[in-house]
Amino acid sequence: MRNNPEVRHQMFQLIEQWKQSGLSQNAFCQQQSLKSHTFYYWYKCYRRQHETIDNNSEHFVKLKIEKPVITSSVEIHFPGGIRVLFHEPVSSNYLKTLIS
Repeated sequence: MRNNPEVRHQMFQLIEQWKQSGLSQNAFCQQQSLKSHTFYYWYKCYRRQHETIDNNSEHFVKLKIEKPVITSSVEIHFPGGIRVLFHEPVSSNYLKTLIS
């Protein structure tokens, strides 16, 4: 069923209908007589196929430092509540070494 292109197309059309319906997933599944776990599975497949990079998403992004920058104040928060605060100018290379 997963590899059947007709089923995939049909399920993706249902997901498009749900997105335009304004209904909750559960309400849409009840309306379409569709098992919710089946819908969740296909919605997961749909998202993978249609995933786009969103500038407002909450993903980690690798920080690239093109050239060293000097700043007058820097604060770093580490896991566990550890906080390091620099009140003097610190180069970005030094910070990169410190974090690594």
